[in-house]
Amino acid sequence: MIYFTVHLIHIFSVFIYGGFLFTDNLFCSRMQKDLGDEYPKAREQFMKYVRKVVPKALIVAVLSGSVLFYYNFGSIGEDGLSNFQKVLLIKAFLGGWLGLRGVLQVFFGIQPLVFKSHRFPFIIVVIIIFLSQFMFFV
Repeated sequence: MIYFTVHLIHIFSVFIYGGFLFTDNLFCSRMQKDLGDEYPKAREQFMKYVRKVVPKALIVAVLSGSVLFYYNFGSIGEDGLSNFQKVLLIKAFLGGWLGLRGVLQVFFGIQPLVFKSHRFPFIIVVIIIFLSQFMFFV
């Protein structure tokens, strides 16, 4: 029951974080052409509400993902890591990197030196989603 609850919390928090990245990359960036000079004001209104929810959802996603990692990783066999464990490690690294980047940026004001837009985190989230589906077949 605990696993199911943590998994459900993880899925919802990832939907919030990934949904924001999806909206920002695919819709908000396209609105700039239509809104013209009003775009910065519209984006700031959007971001005003996003800043209240998305960073917390990212932290919950990383923490719940860490718990799920603990449950799913298992023990290392005599042959070394299984393919499942290798893919899970890649997912955990990418998710941890997103979480660290988000915490440093939002809570400590440290801006990333590279990849300042939300496009790179969006690509990482898409890769994590594909790895999530792929890891059960390797």
